[in-house]
Amino acid sequence: MSAPAPRFHHHVLPSGIVLVGEEIESVRSVAVGVWARVGARHEGPGEGGLSHFLEHMAFKGTTRRDAFEIAWSLEAVGGHLDAYTGREATCYTARALEEHLDLALDVLADLTLRPRFDPADIEKEKQVVLEEIHNSEDTPDDRVHDLFADVIWSAHPLGNRILGTAESVTGFAPEAISAYHARHYVAPNLLVAIAGRFDWDRGVDQVSSHFADAPSGAPTPTPTRPAIGRAVSHHVESLQQQYLCVGAPGLPHEHPDRYTLALLSTILGGGMSSRLFQRVREQEGLAYAVYTYAESYVDAGMFCAAMNVQPAHGRRALQVTLEEFDRLASEGVPQGDLDSAKAQLKGGLLLSLESTSSRMQRLARSQLYAGRRITVDELVAAIERISSSDVRRVAGELLARDRLSLVALGGSDVRPYDATDLVAPKGRVA
Repeated sequence: MSAPAPRFHHHVLPSGIVLVGEEIESVRSVAVGVWARVGARHEGPGEGGLSHFLEHMAFKGTTRRDAFEIAWSLEAVGGHLDAYTGREATCYTARALEEHLDLALDVLADLTLRPRFDPADIEKEKQVVLEEIHNSEDTPDDRVHDLFADVIWSAHPLGNRILGTAESVTGFAPEAISAYHARHYVAPNLLVAIAGRFDWDRGVDQVSSHFADAPSGAPTPTPTRPAIGRAVSHHVESLQQQYLCVGAPGLPHEHPDRYTLALLSTILGGGMSSRLFQRVREQEGLAYAVYTYAESYVDAGMFCAAMNVQPAHGRRALQVTLEEFDRLASEGVPQGDLDSAKAQLKGGLLLSLESTSSRMQRLARSQLYAGRRITVDELVAAIERISSSDVRRVAGELLARDRLSLVALGGSDVRPYDATDLVAPKGRVA
């Protein structure tokens, strides 16, 4: 006998907290996430990295638990706690056996609503975050993506460093941290998502109880739409390798072509069979790692191809990458390659359904960005409808050379890149 189909739910508490759930009887665990609609792009002057720092401080202690009690609360029953900060949201997650959902919600409510902000803990955590910043700055294949975001978002807050800077973090005062929390961690700004084995009605009661003291307030307003930048930027440093990011503004999260862009990214740089991996690495031996990604936000997006190469091979690797951009825009993709890319994209989606955490994340993101549940069947159907001409059109619109930006990091012994490196050779239409 097959397992019962998952049951989906949506409910808004009187306080304004949104609750979404997916009951799955075939598992024994449950994944829970509490999302606050605040991230790096919502930070003003002097607040760079404050969303991330606040997430750190929640784990240093609450009004009901110290740092060890927080860590031990779920681990003692075989569960797990985690959190992360993005550009538009901060998420606190827990995973546990079904019988510990009430405990997971209790701890998550503690973390999100009742952080302690002890001044001594704040000073200690500043040092921890400074180490995190220094580690990122010492990791070129991380840092180059921040530098690329600087170019694309052209000083808009969407390009804010999620970690902040050493200057901004050291300047955080307890009063400012507390005020930031009070402004953004209000009931209408919170979303609770649950996926796994649990009873929905009981879950609603538990969320209502544990989040009863969520303060009222206004949701975080959507910031101004970013002005898109375009530039070629070479940060000349003495590194063994040169790190390249080439790309352009992408698409907002709910744009009609967002699935076409995801498929385009899969074709170009989505794995060992992708065009860039085969051309740049396998055929020409120019790079160890080469890949693409597309990021989407409420009102904007970014597409990037990234690779790290020997400095002497940088220009050839860039030329080959641009040739593949041009070829996709001029020729599209053969039906066989298109079908394979669709299978790869659908396979990743369907395999993720085996994880309650992935299902919880997908459920929450659908609600955050679309305001509704986007079904798996709807996603698969959207992918199936994409044609070769769709891929060709989107490639032509997004990857035209006059839209591209380039950031290079490293390569002190080669000529710095400039705008001419993005120009198509004579006789070739870009």
